[in-house]
Amino acid sequence: MPTATHGAFALNDARNALKHGNASVAFTAAREATAYDPDDIEAWYLLGSAAAALHEYDVAEQAFDEGAHRAPDKTPTKAQMLTLRAQPLMAAGRPSDAVATLRAALQIGIPDAIGLALASVTLTHAGLPKEAHSLAEKAVTLNPRHADAWFNLGGIRQFMGDTKGAQAAYETAISTSGGRMVAAHHALARLRKWSAAENHIARLEALQCRDGKEACSVGYALFKEYDDTGDTDAAWDALQHAAMLARSAENWSPENEAALTTAWKQHLPPERFAARDERPRSGPRRIFIIGLPRSGTTLIERILTAHSQVQALGELKTIGIVVKRLSGVSGPGLLDPEVIAAAAELDPLDIAEAYTHETAYLHDDSAYTIDKLPNNHEYAGLIRLAFPDALIIGLDRNPMDALFGAYKLLFTGAHGWSYTQDDLAEHYDQFRNLMAHWKAVMGDGLIDVSLESLIADPDTQIRRLLDACGLPFEETCLSPHQAEGAITTASAGQVRRPINAEGIGAWRRYESQLAPLCARLTEMGYL
Repeated sequence: MPTATHGAFALNDARNALKHGNASVAFTAAREATAYDPDDIEAWYLLGSAAAALHEYDVAEQAFDEGAHRAPDKTPTKAQMLTLRAQPLMAAGRPSDAVATLRAALQIGIPDAIGLALASVTLTHAGLPKEAHSLAEKAVTLNPRHADAWFNLGGIRQFMGDTKGAQAAYETAISTSGGRMVAAHHALARLRKWSAAENHIARLEALQCRDGKEACSVGYALFKEYDDTGDTDAAWDALQHAAMLARSAENWSPENEAALTTAWKQHLPPERFAARDERPRSGPRRIFIIGLPRSGTTLIERILTAHSQVQALGELKTIGIVVKRLSGVSGPGLLDPEVIAAAAELDPLDIAEAYTHETAYLHDDSAYTIDKLPNNHEYAGLIRLAFPDALIIGLDRNPMDALFGAYKLLFTGAHGWSYTQDDLAEHYDQFRNLMAHWKAVMGDGLIDVSLESLIADPDTQIRRLLDACGLPFEETCLSPHQAEGAITTASAGQVRRPINAEGIGAWRRYESQLAPLCARLTEMGYL
């Protein structure tokens, strides 16, 4: 029969295992400890921490919830457990619940820098950087030596357009980490354009990386700063090494992507769109901006956000997460042919209601809201069925510029196709294939925008875009760089400047190195 001694041993085993990075052992031991003494809050903390490390997010949030429930009311312990619970809720694709949980913690009061920094990270990921800002500032005030808190503050300042403040925060993160925080070095390189007189190349070259992941981040940072200073040979060498490391960590394949395209075309054929679903949807009218990353989606978002009736919600992963959850298909991947087959059988109204529920906390009562995740091109057909009156805007850009724009960035955990020239070409082929299918089934319901045409004649093209969206013309839309609001994408620096042609033809700096990509696209008929 279990005894208190057994419980103490299990609790100690869980502590030690978690301390040494053995999450599986910690998970088992912590489960035993909670069974022996369900009122032991530390046991629930250890179970939640171990489950989160194992990506068992449902178990993690339930464990932290149990700990919060059993903690005395209005105490730092309760606030801590609620703050911790918000993280796995976000990871599980439940941002609405995560934000509500975090606000409950803040109402009690989060007294320590670690908790405040964690809360600010969660709110930032939830699309609320303004709320996160004050928490991040308070965290570094409470503990000026907290490198992670400074790094998080730097990101928030960058999103809010405070480049000088972000630079200072990133530098502080680097110094307080003893120069070891590679993420801060990488973020600093990406922050703005550097010059021969002001750069961090020598410091980056001197970094001793502990593993391939760090070497990869440093390589992309070196590419950016060498490119800024005009040393294209050194930049290209750094990019090749970094991209090779990034590709080795990805499991993307052209065969898998082709299978997705085939599944979408099979399960959402033209006849599915013949009749319009007239059932009412709650919430604002939805705008979805889709396309390749680096194709101009952020610029279109800023143009529309400058309109008095439009609110930008950011790059939301909500559609994909909702579809996976409602499909009932298990497994680690967000999208596969089985999910597509199941999703095609769902009631589109269920998708709409779930999406509306998960995004309601972001809405400020504007008549229109924008979801600007480029990857939503995969879900465009489901979006049309879920929101029959949605405005779906598809961006088109010269593929060499768009693909090079993706190639030179590190998308950790995303866009696994962006690290070799062959993969870039294969992805582009599937992207065009799928977009052609959506255009065939939606017709004018898919609004086409050419980035090059927009930059060449912004007045005409912006008026055309607003008209296609049913929005009256407003002069402010011609100056999207003056629009308020955070920008959380890699285009933050560019779109805070007036519309310009700076990025057109940027790939030609590396024309000889990109010859294989150019040849493949020409062979495919895209150039």
